[in-house]
Amino acid sequence: MQLETDNPAVTNAPEKFLNFLALPKKSLKLLYSYLNPVDCYNLSKCSKNLSDQVKKQKNLKINAIYLRFDNEKSCIAAYFDKYKNTACVFYSWRKTDGNRNIWTRAYSLRNHKLQNHLYCKRAHPKDVNAQQSPYLVVNYFQGMMEMYRELCALFHAKESVHYVGVNVNDKKSCLSFACQKFPKPIYSFRLIGHKSPKTHRVKHLLDSANVAGTIRVSHPIGPACMQDKLINSFYVVLDDPEWITREELLSLNCITIDIGHNNLTAEDLNAFIMQWMFVDSDQIRTEKLEICLSPEAFKNKKQITNGLLLHDWDPKRREGEHFDVSYYLAKNSLRDPNHFMDCKFSKDVIREDGRTATIHFYGKKLFFIVWKDHFPYRTLKEARMKQKQREIENYINRALATALIAIEQKAQEEWNKKTEWVETMVQARKAEAVEEQTAKRKYFAALQEFLDTSEPNPKRQLLETITIFKNDKIP
Repeated sequence: MQLETDNPAVTNAPEKFLNFLALPKKSLKLLYSYLNPVDCYNLSKCSKNLSDQVKKQKNLKINAIYLRFDNEKSCIAAYFDKYKNTACVFYSWRKTDGNRNIWTRAYSLRNHKLQNHLYCKRAHPKDVNAQQSPYLVVNYFQGMMEMYRELCALFHAKESVHYVGVNVNDKKSCLSFACQKFPKPIYSFRLIGHKSPKTHRVKHLLDSANVAGTIRVSHPIGPACMQDKLINSFYVVLDDPEWITREELLSLNCITIDIGHNNLTAEDLNAFIMQWMFVDSDQIRTEKLEICLSPEAFKNKKQITNGLLLHDWDPKRREGEHFDVSYYLAKNSLRDPNHFMDCKFSKDVIREDGRTATIHFYGKKLFFIVWKDHFPYRTLKEARMKQKQREIENYINRALATALIAIEQKAQEEWNKKTEWVETMVQARKAEAVEEQTAKRKYFAALQEFLDTSEPNPKRQLLETITIFKNDKIP
């Protein structure tokens, strides 16, 4: 039974829906300009046609992808090119009945804060925790990797960098990560956990990770992370390693080492510098050490340089400011103050082979910098001058190639005109010769017909004339 009423508040008016597929192009462009990547992803899950529309209208590139392998806390985050500080976080898991749950949200976070949010917090969002049932068996890793493949298919991810964190205290997370294959090497690999793990698990995890950048270790991991791959990696970051000893410090053979709060003494740091001074340079790869001084080392800073011959800054020996030249050669970016370090008032130590290193104290931090390039500004200037010269040479070569092509085209046109004229003359002469030959044949045929019908005496004279004409060569 239906109740009839005139009150508009009581009547159930039909809901109005917006048909995205029927909107004109200008309206679609305006509409998608207000949608962030999370909205676009949710919209693409409605249908295949909407997914194609999102790809066409929202042409975004993924700058960075963050993955966390941590059982029920497994998730993905991403930064997009047109949304600089908008971090999009995606949770996805699949239940035993085949149903899949998805939770998405966008945060306004910078890179380092997003990493702290993903890898340092032991709890995940309450909304996600409320949706995950602790009584059902759920495959969190399968759902996360499905989300990863969908994002890579929906947006451009060929130039993206990968940040991966794995909980070394969870066996399932380690096994799941070891089974995954990423299309690109991992830019930053992070070991996370709340207690010291088993050594063989960490070794297997590091061996299976294809890392082409930084390896970062959370402070609860402990000395179990000191494996060969970490010791000989490119860039190592140890977060507050209070467990590190002198032997472990001296065993690090990384190009860049960043060590947080620790209990190392001034004698330990002095031993590290002495090792660099007197050990063969082929065996030591360290180019930069950044370490927080412990309270004991900070009090006895002078003991760090015991037994070393210290030199003041000499502008003829090196620049007064240190920075990574390769970073600015690869990118035409603006000056980043975090990459530059003023070393004019620092002390230098010089090896027998001429290599120079700077010992720089900044607050409660010690920077030990090996000068791979003593004059980075000069190198950068020369490299950019060479780049400009190459650009000028390429421009001149392109101009010459264009001019040669134009000359060849003109020469070809003139040659075509001459060949056409010659062909026309030859055809005209052939036509004249054919007409002349045809006229002579008609003339001979008429004479032959006349001789056949005339008297004998004049016939003999005409035959002699015809014989003479027949022996002539017609051109």
